[in-house]
Amino acid sequence: MNSDFFVQALGRFMEHKLAWSFALVVLVLFSRYVLVQLFRRSSWPRQDIRRRVHMVHNFTNLMIVIGLFAIWVSELRNFALSIAAFSVAIVIALRDVVACLVGGLYQASMRSFTIGDWVRIGDQFGEVIDNNWLSTTLLEIDPHGLGNGYTGTTLYVPNNVFFTQPVKNLNFMRRYIEHSFSIVRENKGENPFAIKPYITERVLEHCESFKEVAERYCKLIESRMGVDLAGTEPKIKFSTSELGHNVLTITLFCPREEATDIEQKVTEDFYHFWYGNKGPDLADSAEIATTP
Repeated sequence: MNSDFFVQALGRFMEHKLAWSFALVVLVLFSRYVLVQLFRRSSWPRQDIRRRVHMVHNFTNLMIVIGLFAIWVSELRNFALSIAAFSVAIVIALRDVVACLVGGLYQASMRSFTIGDWVRIGDQFGEVIDNNWLSTTLLEIDPHGLGNGYTGTTLYVPNNVFFTQPVKNLNFMRRYIEHSFSIVRENKGENPFAIKPYITERVLEHCESFKEVAERYCKLIESRMGVDLAGTEPKIKFSTSELGHNVLTITLFCPREEATDIEQKVTEDFYHFWYGNKGPDLADSAEIATTP
């Protein structure tokens, strides 16, 4: 009697698997909607809200997959046994999808980056704005660009690249960067080192406003990454080009937004040192030439 009742109840359950599947999806999606709305109405920082919403999406997607698999496991098993060859063909056809899934699990276990980090995946450089089981979405950043650095392009990177491409977390570059630039001048017989005391003084003057903050930020990077950086003091190097021109190379540890402005100021100081005193002479010559 009890066994017959159990068999009948199980049969009724099997007949209503579609209803159970629909109820599971609706319940999980409703729960996701409620949690997302609660997060977005909270007073947390925007980046924390985006990270928690991302976690809720991934967790609910996983719950739907596990729930549907648990409901339909017997049918899936019978299907796999009845058309084994077709199942193998499907696996081969979907090997890239499987590789993306495994790559997503690999990245989640390594914790190489999170939402909001700046990363380089192979040749792609950008800010992570989304990361799911199949792909990672980046806002592209020009690696040589300054200011905010964004190009306006969105990159969708499949997770299987984590097995073939190196992943570099460059989040520390969001605020301060090691900016290097060169100034080339024709060799006219002067000693190029004559400008070194002057240009060193000018560079230090341009960097004075953020010197203390840069030192603290540099120490923070060293403590978190466990490495010794070259320091925050500007570095000035003289060299020659293939044509024999003098090349002055300056390396600064400075805020990303101020790098271009400082480069322009130092370049102006450089040319003012070599050519600044010639302006009045040229002006006088022009005045004499136009005098009747």
